[in-house]
Amino acid sequence: MNRTRIFSVTKKNIKRNKWLTLSTILVSTIVFTLSSVFISISILTNKVANYYEQRAQVIVFFKKGATEKDIFAFRDSINDKEKIEEITYISQEQALDIYREDFADNPDLISTVTADSLPASIEIRAKSVDDLLFVIENINKVKETNAFVDEVMYFKDVVENMRTLSRIINIGSLVLISAMSIVTVALIRVTTGFNIKLHQQEIEIMHLVGSSDKFIRTPFLLEGTFYGLFGGLLSSLIILTPWYLTMYYTNGTDFSFWINQFLQDLNMPFLIKIDIAFVLIFILIHLLIGGIFGFTSSYSAVKKYLKDE
Repeated sequence: MNRTRIFSVTKKNIKRNKWLTLSTILVSTIVFTLSSVFISISILTNKVANYYEQRAQVIVFFKKGATEKDIFAFRDSINDKEKIEEITYISQEQALDIYREDFADNPDLISTVTADSLPASIEIRAKSVDDLLFVIENINKVKETNAFVDEVMYFKDVVENMRTLSRIINIGSLVLISAMSIVTVALIRVTTGFNIKLHQQEIEIMHLVGSSDKFIRTPFLLEGTFYGLFGGLLSSLIILTPWYLTMYYTNGTDFSFWINQFLQDLNMPFLIKIDIAFVLIFILIHLLIGGIFGFTSSYSAVKKYLKDE
């Protein structure tokens, strides 16, 4: 009976101040949405940087006339085991297999390419980004006297730029999320405190008739928790719904092909098509964080405005 009464009082408190309730939920939703977006971007940039670090950071392409003996001689001349983690030889046939795998969704591109049209190459991965500079300098020196080297491609700038971008996003996200979180906590706290003040006379009467402190406080704690939970739920839906709708309606376009390949490379297939497990986890995380924010804010208001008598 007490539980029914508690939920009834909570519902009444939420409905009584509709505009304040709506503004609190709106601000909570905006904060959780922006925070989630910035955190997602931060995670994505870190994964991109890690992806490029884990792949071959330097690729040396050879001219058509280069034999395996010539390529292996070049490989041995630049192989510094203290700086280089791994060197992999990619033949023309292997390059064709990789090409076919990457463009499996586009048969027209595959049909026009043969092994002879693709260069052989070696992929070199340095032990660290710092070692990469030394490796590149060494390769460029050897290249000057080697007639078989066609082109050198390296990802040092990409990795460094992604790392820099990631740091900027991380710092910016931390500052923005902290500021907006303070605003959300303050607003939920003010809303709960306002309702406590509004019900001050009822609270005094409840004390006089012997109602317990727990019975009096719980509706206000539930009210703040509701604001956080609802804001978290809405923010998760605001992020997921447009994303999956975009992926669905752009299917078959060049954008879809590019983004699908990009997400597969980052091992994030759950963002290509709706993945129930990911969606549920994403929503639950937002509900959990929202609930914690709401409960903490309302608990703070209850501690300040509701004193034991």
